[in-house]
Amino acid sequence: MTTDGWLLKQEDGQGIPLPPSVVDWDYQRDLELECTVEVDLDAARESAALPADAELALTTVWNSSGSGLRMLAAEERLTGGGSRSVHLAFTVLGRDSGGVLSIDTQVVLARHLDNPDPTGPRRAGSILWQHHAQVRLQGDASQFPMAVVDFAEAGYPEDAPWYLDIGPNLDAATMGAVLLLVNSRTTLVLDAMRKAEKATHAERLIQSALRQDVVRLMIEHAVGNEDLDDASTFEPDTLGHMLLGAVRTHLPDMTLASLRLMRRSDPSYFSARVQSAVGLFAKET
Repeated sequence: MTTDGWLLKQEDGQGIPLPPSVVDWDYQRDLELECTVEVDLDAARESAALPADAELALTTVWNSSGSGLRMLAAEERLTGGGSRSVHLAFTVLGRDSGGVLSIDTQVVLARHLDNPDPTGPRRAGSILWQHHAQVRLQGDASQFPMAVVDFAEAGYPEDAPWYLDIGPNLDAATMGAVLLLVNSRTTLVLDAMRKAEKATHAERLIQSALRQDVVRLMIEHAVGNEDLDDASTFEPDTLGHMLLGAVRTHLPDMTLASLRLMRRSDPSYFSARVQSAVGLFAKET
């Protein structure tokens, strides 16, 4: 059994490889996922010491750490022999998700059988093959802390509505490396953040501006950090992992080197390219 992995469908209908994180996710965004699994039924049965007529099933189960839900997303019964290409697709509603979304795809024994081979499985649900994937939904507010402060007293530009403080240590935990500060004097912003799904159209525009500006700042921080490159690897839940995830999610067709060259040669175009990628007001107008 083989698979190229899960694809996450974008607004233009195209699928991209499931990124480590979706940094602009919120509870109004549904996730559409799909993948193709190549199954060699004869080889699967032989390797598991199963008889040639054993019925198998290809299943996908997702689990959200944010909502605590665990759901069967897809199931395909596999009978007969030979090879088969199985396309799986499902949607996770935004209101049902949050935190880390885990996806487990398995080939299992579909029915209990009296297996004549004592080394082979007998119970329905016995796992013959599995593939695990996960994506962190960075839009979940728990991913990094937020504080409401008086910018004038704290030494920040007193009329700025927010400030994203990003630390220098790429290996540091995201929770300790990123802090979103919101100006207590900007009551419009504070009211919009507290309204969530009950926000007015004007307040949703403020929410969009904040959400997308945070993503923009993370992308620009990644591009401006010369210690990052496309081959860099970091542990999950670290600052470096989150910054690379922001770039790969929103600019999957661009390398960090090409983004840096674009910023040096035409800063205005670079800014517009990032603004377009993060979709400022795209869903709110």
